[in-house]
Amino acid sequence: MDKVTHEMRLMQWTNIVRECLSSGMGVRTWCLENNVNEKQFYYWQRRIRKEVFSTLKKTEFQKQN
Repeated sequence: MDKVTHEMRLMQWTNIVRECLSSGMGVRTWCLENNVNEKQFYYWQRRIRKEVFSTLKKTEFQKQN
């Protein structure tokens, strides 16, 4: 997957994860009602968290140097 495609999917799934988590519903229920595959939801939630963590680590490293 090229970088542009990755960034687009990451933005799309970030919105989906935000919408689900802010709905007040359980993930399984929200996914069923919004026609989202639950396994894909958790996969992308994990990827998003890794991206955020990676960005925070880079920022912290840059502050130290």
